[in-house]
Amino acid sequence: MQCRVGHVICSSCHHKLRKKDNCHVCAITGGYNRCIAFDHILESTKVSCSNSIYGCTVKTHYYHQEEHKKSCPHAPCFCPEPGCGFAGSTTQLQRHLTADHMLPATAFAYGYSFTLHMQEGMRVLHRKEEGGPLFLAKFTLVPPFGNAVSILCIDPHAVTENHRFECDVDFYSRTMGWHQHSNFQIISTNLSNGFPGEEASYTFVVPDISSDPHTTTTRLLIRPPKISCP
Repeated sequence: MQCRVGHVICSSCHHKLRKKDNCHVCAITGGYNRCIAFDHILESTKVSCSNSIYGCTVKTHYYHQEEHKKSCPHAPCFCPEPGCGFAGSTTQLQRHLTADHMLPATAFAYGYSFTLHMQEGMRVLHRKEEGGPLFLAKFTLVPPFGNAVSILCIDPHAVTENHRFECDVDFYSRTMGWHQHSNFQIISTNLSNGFPGEEASYTFVVPDISSDPHTTTTRLLIRPPKISCP
């Protein structure tokens, strides 16, 4: 907006003026009118995404910047390994964890069960297609109960304590005739504050019956968020 002399002010600041009929620079009366020329300049100006350092090449109008940022596929997630400052998209994080930290990885598809090998430490769970959320499984030996397992969804747009995915776990022991089933909601995080505290992230415990893969089997099935019908 501009006064009769030509001094400009944005509409947000104009709303904050105590005397909207007087120019904030020269005090001339007569109020403000829309500055069409300045509007055209702003309309033609585009800004780079703040995630450009992570590979985003999108440029948007300044007033669409926040909207794009909320769904930008290049928004960063963070490495959970202590002392590592890596940040990048889920695809970049997956490559970093498997190549730089040598974490084992398992590919899966939503809605289909897959075998999960019990091994102390962390394992990357990723979809066969690149992009989208990444998952981490963390195994911690808790004698005498067995292996405590944490499953996390790594999502750059995660809301604190948000549960978007559901997981089914089936544990079988053929020698003991044991079958255990668990169902739970998966916590989503971008790992900006590291791996959640163990007391908050354990999702199920597998009994320490036998580590022989020929006699025990652990299978997971991860379901995507349900889409509500309008």
